[in-house]
Amino acid sequence: MVSTINEWMVSTYDSEFRDREGLMLVNLESLSVEESQELRNSIRATGAHLRVTKNSLARVALKEVGIEFDNESWGGMCALVVGDVESTINAAKAIEDLWGKKPERKVSYRGAVLDGSQMSAADAAGIAKMPDKNTLRAMMCGALVGPARQIAALLSEVPASTARVLNARIDAGGAGSDQADAGESAE
Repeated sequence: MVSTINEWMVSTYDSEFRDREGLMLVNLESLSVEESQELRNSIRATGAHLRVTKNSLARVALKEVGIEFDNESWGGMCALVVGDVESTINAAKAIEDLWGKKPERKVSYRGAVLDGSQMSAADAAGIAKMPDKNTLRAMMCGALVGPARQIAALLSEVPASTARVLNARIDAGGAGSDQADAGESAE
């Protein structure tokens, strides 16, 4: 009976983890019920979800989908944050919002897979610093529009500066040119 239940759980995990663009293995240390619920709600709001699993069954299921984390990643109570790339990045940001500034860090990263690339614990901790899709789009637009804006400003500056020079000449030289015209006509 036990092996049948374990096989069923592994197949459930397998279907949940297969073809996912984003997956983070996190360690949850001594979370209270309220903290756990707050973490789940924050992650759920990003579109990802937190799955607390039995480590041995999760390892088997991940191995079946081609993901293997090293042995020291699996110590303690582990959970998997699963979603697409965007929701996984936002989930990492939500984790950092909850735990980044607290003196006792109860949630730590053990590894991750984003868009087919496996990451170590140190790399997984950097996911929260990655820009999301909208930020990347804004950065690309700025990179594309910036040079065009500079060229437009430069091209519009030539006639504008010519107009300012002529206006200054008229204002400053207008009195001098009247005197010069009067001097020429007297001769």
